[in-house]
Amino acid sequence: MPPKLSIIILESDDIAKNGITAVLNSFNGSIGKISAVANFQEVVSSIQADEAQIVFLEVQELEQGVRETAFLVARFPHSTVIATAAEQSSHWILPLIRAGAGEYLTKPISEAELTAAIHKVIRLHRGRNGSVSAKGSVLSVYNPSGGMGTTTIAVNLAASLAALGENVVLVDLNLWSGDVTTFLDLAPRYTLSTIAARAGEVDATFLRSVMVTHSSGVQVLCGPPDLREADRIQPEQLREVVALLRSIFTYTIIDTGGQLFGCNLATFDSSDLILFVTQLNLPALNNAKRYLAAMGNEGLGSDKVRLILNRYNSKDAIKVSDGERVLTAKAYLTVPNGDQEVTAAINEGAPLVTRAPRSPVATALKELAGRITAERRGGK
Repeated sequence: MPPKLSIIILESDDIAKNGITAVLNSFNGSIGKISAVANFQEVVSSIQADEAQIVFLEVQELEQGVRETAFLVARFPHSTVIATAAEQSSHWILPLIRAGAGEYLTKPISEAELTAAIHKVIRLHRGRNGSVSAKGSVLSVYNPSGGMGTTTIAVNLAASLAALGENVVLVDLNLWSGDVTTFLDLAPRYTLSTIAARAGEVDATFLRSVMVTHSSGVQVLCGPPDLREADRIQPEQLREVVALLRSIFTYTIIDTGGQLFGCNLATFDSSDLILFVTQLNLPALNNAKRYLAAMGNEGLGSDKVRLILNRYNSKDAIKVSDGERVLTAKAYLTVPNGDQEVTAAINEGAPLVTRAPRSPVATALKELAGRITAERRGGK
């Protein structure tokens, strides 16, 4: 049985302090000693005395809160700081997360948010002593243009792998037009831009803390909602993040799009497979031909790139064999057209493989997951 965690609470509001304590007491199987302290000096003394794993740190003044958070993280790296404040603005949240806070809770703290935060931190501390994947697989799903179905493939592949019991993370790297949060009905507090702010300081514990857990079992690392933040994410940061994800998860699924340079190339270099998604119409095939050739020139050839033909209709004039001939590549998977069911799943914010698991599209995407797991186990 994992050891119980020791908690320190610095909170001047008695109602908030009692609310935190009441929720913590409901975790009697995971939470041990709970200590309430009056000031920051007592926080430091208590951590030194009890080696507390979690600190609830009330922040009333931002700059002071950032200094105190950074001090605790540097001095006591095995303690997780949960910052609490009345401010909801990202101008407060991001500096505290950048300073090292594992969570930020807005007062008055809802019981649901507090419970979720505690669950996450408990998982983080258990994961520190737990085993990780020896070496996970990284798969990027790509088309330079929008509308080809890359997000549908990525989301449902991740959900299908999770349904098989695999440890899966889904990364939204379509930095300027990512839709993963919409497809999964998520409202993330932290995103890739949070990680970018801590370049060179990201570890597995911090990385886990900025993810969202979807009901399908998939961990999700969301893209930045602000386009200005997308520009701050650099290729070397992504290499660092992908390497960490590979060490934690059995499968890292990356949904990406846009041009073939910068962050995309860094991601592809770090990927085991690139699932290139296109459709059987002339504009899509012409564009796919250009980009597959360009990827080949970058050393991303048939040993790494797999062709996914999406939205296929057997009644269409262009057949699978025609597409393969144009692209000089065999289709790894053909996904049938199912616009109505796919759109319905998107509008509900649910993966198609869980909403309509027997639909032809869901069946094809589950087949993709099965094929990938078989290859990983050496069953090519």
